[in-house]
Amino acid sequence: MNITLFGGSFNPPHIGHQIVIDQALNLIPKIDQLWLLPDYQHSFAKNNTLASPKHRLNMAKLLLKPTVRLQTCCFDQKMSGNTIDHINYLKKAFPQHHFSFLLGSDNLAQFHLWPQYQQLLKLMVFYIYPRHGYNFKPLYAGMTPLTHPQQIITNISSTMIRQRIKQGLIIEHLVPPKIFAYLSYHCLYGLTTPA
Repeated sequence: MNITLFGGSFNPPHIGHQIVIDQALNLIPKIDQLWLLPDYQHSFAKNNTLASPKHRLNMAKLLLKPTVRLQTCCFDQKMSGNTIDHINYLKKAFPQHHFSFLLGSDNLAQFHLWPQYQQLLKLMVFYIYPRHGYNFKPLYAGMTPLTHPQQIITNISSTMIRQRIKQGLIIEHLVPPKIFAYLSYHCLYGLTTPA
């Protein structure tokens, strides 16, 4: 099967993730499934802002649908946040699948800091989804921008949602209802609004 991996901390998952997932399923050629690949830990020192692995995994599950699966190898193996480790593991575990990777354009400026990024580009195609305010630069060989005239592009981020919670601003319109209910029930990121 042709599997596209969508990695991230999902801290928390939000409407922007959902929009990207839905459109990627239409825009990526010959895609069979999209696998969410939540990080167990983050390679760029975000660990002090991460909700617990259990909560982030539970919230990521709320984004699933028939063609969107959850790959938990990073959690099961307590892996580093380095994508090269994840890919090498998955290629060994699932040799029958052909993998590609879905990446937001906001990650391009730091892509050269990813461990063994040049090797990653040889292992699979990277589909780049546009993020509001971030150009397709730099674009490396092996990267393919995903664009469409009717495409929805947002500036929604997990950081924005955590900051809005901290400032007492509403977030109901920025996260799927089930995820808002989960955040409220567990009072994550300081959210105290009842579900």
